[in-house]
Amino acid sequence: MLLCGGGRLAAYREGWERVPCPLACPELLAVSGPRLACVDNTNHALWMGGRMVAVESGIEAALWWHDCLLTLSGDTDCLTLIGPGGEMLLTTPAGIYPQDMCLLPGGNTVAVAGGADGRVHFIRLPSLTDAGSLPLPGNAQRVAWGGGALYALCAFEDDGLRCLLCRVFPGGGQYRALALWPGLPGAVHVDSQGTLWAAASERLCRLGRSGGVEAVQGDFGLIRHMDSRGNRLLVSDPVLEILSLVQGGRQTVVCEGDVLHGIFR
Repeated sequence: MLLCGGGRLAAYREGWERVPCPLACPELLAVSGPRLACVDNTNHALWMGGRMVAVESGIEAALWWHDCLLTLSGDTDCLTLIGPGGEMLLTTPAGIYPQDMCLLPGGNTVAVAGGADGRVHFIRLPSLTDAGSLPLPGNAQRVAWGGGALYALCAFEDDGLRCLLCRVFPGGGQYRALALWPGLPGAVHVDSQGTLWAAASERLCRLGRSGGVEAVQGDFGLIRHMDSRGNRLLVSDPVLEILSLVQGGRQTVVCEGDVLHGIFR
């Protein structure tokens, strides 16, 4: 496991050990095989492939596409493709304060949760050209692909602020609401076994293929990131400042302190 927060990048071996990193405030990670990228929003810096790169402010999400890195800025409302040498190749508008993205099957299209414009945007790679968009109710904040489907979490006003989970059908230009919870959207993730996980304020839920919703017992603030390996789910909760493993429906805290993002590696 890797985690960042509290001005450090750390790896878990027999315990948590600091990993050498030139960033002063690492807070967002992206991993693909041996490739590691780390974002420091405080200092507008990116560390990838052993290179330091200046980036725009407010990076909300980063993911690898082949040897390049995609970054999504909520401050500039743009998706940017960064080359292997750290060069800025292309950038394109992608919503209003967008906050999340995921690759679609085939790896030639990225889906972006467009934030306040209430849309999921589909953008072709590597040209960053528009492949259409789909309107959703409320503020589209999180998006994930898995199990043959695309899912989105939206902030939705309905007698107070609520979190709406939708299944999105890109080809048909439609969506279907799956669940509604009170509070803010946290994170959405589909593990390798096809299980759908969704987090909102103070809760983590698992959705079965039959459509049933099961709440995970534990203490959660607002989960911001999720990653999985086999039947283990790793959840990063910056509100409670904990990193937890969820397995067999149980939560085990593996790190406490200033936790911003944790991933398997």
